[in-house]
Amino acid sequence: MSAASKFRTASCLLFLLSIFTTQTMAQTWTKQLADGVILTQTVKPSSTHPLITNLLKIDPKAPGISIKTVLGQGRVFGKDATKGRETVSSIAKRLNAVAVVNAGYFWQSGDPLNISIVDGELVSEPYPGRVVFGITRDGRFLFDTLTFDAKICTPDAKTISIRGLNRLCGKNDIVAYTPRFFPSTCTTGQLTEAVIKCDSLPIKANTPIAGTVVETRPGTCDTPIADGTIVVSGTGPSAQIIGEQLKPGMPVTIQFDLKPTSTCGWENVVESAGGGPWLVRDGKVYVNAKEEGFQNDISVGSNPRTAIGITADGKMVIATVDGRQSTSKGITLAQLADLMKAQGCVNAINFDGGGSTTMSTSFGVLNSPSGGTERPIADSLAVMAASPAPSPSTDFAITAPATEVQSGSSFQLSLVDAYNGQPVGIGISEQAVWTTTGGAGFVDQSGRFYGVKAHSGSVIVRLGDKIVSVPISVVAGTPNKLTAKVQADPSGAPNRTGIAVSIIDLNSNPVKGQVVGIRVTGGIPDQTQVSTDDNGEASVGITLDGTSKKVAITVTCTKLASTIDITAKP
Repeated sequence: MSAASKFRTASCLLFLLSIFTTQTMAQTWTKQLADGVILTQTVKPSSTHPLITNLLKIDPKAPGISIKTVLGQGRVFGKDATKGRETVSSIAKRLNAVAVVNAGYFWQSGDPLNISIVDGELVSEPYPGRVVFGITRDGRFLFDTLTFDAKICTPDAKTISIRGLNRLCGKNDIVAYTPRFFPSTCTTGQLTEAVIKCDSLPIKANTPIAGTVVETRPGTCDTPIADGTIVVSGTGPSAQIIGEQLKPGMPVTIQFDLKPTSTCGWENVVESAGGGPWLVRDGKVYVNAKEEGFQNDISVGSNPRTAIGITADGKMVIATVDGRQSTSKGITLAQLADLMKAQGCVNAINFDGGGSTTMSTSFGVLNSPSGGTERPIADSLAVMAASPAPSPSTDFAITAPATEVQSGSSFQLSLVDAYNGQPVGIGISEQAVWTTTGGAGFVDQSGRFYGVKAHSGSVIVRLGDKIVSVPISVVAGTPNKLTAKVQADPSGAPNRTGIAVSIIDLNSNPVKGQVVGIRVTGGIPDQTQVSTDDNGEASVGITLDGTSKKVAITVTCTKLASTIDITAKP
């Protein structure tokens, strides 16, 4: 064999090896987002269970670092479509944060389901029995379950128990509202509400507040919440308590106490968010979702996940794991606990996951939210830090082999010198932070873009303080699943029925223009072939022959090479 042939053979083997390695072995990149903030991203391809993990390791003692709990839109509730919530990327952009992740669970009404403390202000009460995370004024990290004990004390030594803070009222309930909630209480129905002018707001945990009852509003609702006031709302029998025991001009003391199970110092907590369940507790893996009252939708199976933990040397670890996509299937709580333990966490808890799981910079999203479009969330955890490293001396641009990609496929983007089109040096490209907008897919930290959802968006790169972008469009991929069901015929005739068909790709995008074949034994279809519409759907009416005891309807899509048999009684 000649030297040239040997060289070609070796090159071919190396090329095949590189393909095999890319497709079967995990790849990890480490990027510095700011002084004291390190991103580690791992992409693990697999034919059965691919996985994408983003890990932030934060040194809270690094100059310029601060970690804050942030409410969506800066308040608890709103009357817009999101009910006061906000996407993680919007929060990151609004704050110019280095990174932001989703934090606690939230009610369908939009308010946090667990505790929220923002800049020292107690905004939402803890959920009974579920673990929460807090940061004290002197920088200590606390994990615990808390009991909420809030009350109004009157001059005649009577007390009125407050059961909730800045959330919608239930039956026979008493809830306190502050200006953080909304311009009004947004309550409905027959209630009694009392307006209390307070000497010192905002609310601080375990700190009494002196106040004076300004007015009581029996049988009324939706009371305005002025600055410097707390409105107390009572429903059912509790409405009578408010009306009888609180009188205009009466001095009162209001206290919102947090009683921890095993830690101390919650009166000094300045930032806090709720979650659950525990993942790592006092250095040991500890997962007991049932103990904290979680249902199977959270506690069982592989899902997108978000977690926060603290290492023995005081570093904070924040993790997101993508799921419910062809690029990443998600992990169980037990696997998430093992991940946090492997990062050195001595305490760690689960945050809200599923469609909420998002990690974003101020200029783009680092992971791939499972819903494609981001889910607005109630509260988040933001990492603030000093400005990025100095920019490279030259301007740069992103080149892409195409601006459109099919869902389920990928292509490599590159950074080039904006003036001569030559690739930038490895030293410069290794500093680039890759992100996306628009929810169309995921870009890894080498610049490979993976199409997921059929949307239009952008790939955005930051180098120092320079940011460039390129538009990306994802279209539906190869048909992956066909579903069919019998449906009633609009005519209502006894000898008529119908079949509805839906075709989606690997990432649940509807696939249009697919030819579907319909074959019926015991009847005649109106059409033997139909094409799916923009929603990936098609339907066909069927006239039954009236003699067959059963009608076999066979639906096929040749590109799927599969058949579904549905049996319907005539």
